[in-house]
Order: sequence, then C-alpha cells, then structure tokens
Amino acid sequence: MRNNRRVGAVQEARVADWMKRRGYRIVARNFRCRLGEIDLIAEKNGGLVFVEVKYRSTGQCGAPQEAVDRRKQQRISNAASYYLYISRIPPETSCRFDVAAVSDGGIDLIENAFPYCGNFG
Repeated sequence: MRNNRRVGAVQEARVADWMKRRGYRIVARNFRCRLGEIDLIAEKNGGLVFVEVKYRSTGQCGAPQEAVDRRKQQRISNAASYYLYISRIPPETSCRFDVAAVSDGGIDLIENAFPYCGNFG
C-alpha cells in the first residue's frame, strides 16, 4: 500500500521545482489554517498564485484537476483570504488560483483554474 501523504509531498516538491524553473518564487508550502490548506503559494510578476497540486498515476479516477470540486475551491479560497489577511498583503495585489495537474507524463499548470469563491470575512 502506498503512502498517499508521502506521494503528495513528492509531487508538490516536483511542481515547486518545475515552477521555479519557469520564474516563479515559492513563498509558502502547505499553508494550513482552520479554514483550509493551500499546497503552494508562489509569486510571479508581483502577483500571488495559490496552487492546488493534484496527482494521478493513472487516468482511472479521471483527470487530476477534476478532484478540485466546488467545496475544495471554497476551502482554498477561504485559506487564501486568511493568508492575505495575516500576511498583510495589499488588497490591490493580483491573485489567481491555479491547479497543477500532475501525472507520470508531466505537469500541466492550469492558470486561473477557478475564481475566488470563499466566504471568509
């Protein structure tokens, strides 16, 4: 039986390295709060990118990005709001939500995979 947490950590590191090679600066990994979790937070061109990493070894369970449903998007959005708040990020800072769809064949970074859909206030 494989250790999903370990596999996830390996794939997140793989995506972080891939993003660094493409000019992103990794700001945080595995940001957690009571509202949710964000796998990677990166910066590029003055904007922040909140990244959900999804890995599938086969296509049997569908494409990796299909696992980021509305509920998951809401939790990521809420965690992002909290991160922006506690980090005192200026409100005019551009932000987007990406999904890194990872398979054994490679990494597909889906930019603007979903809009902000949180209710953190």
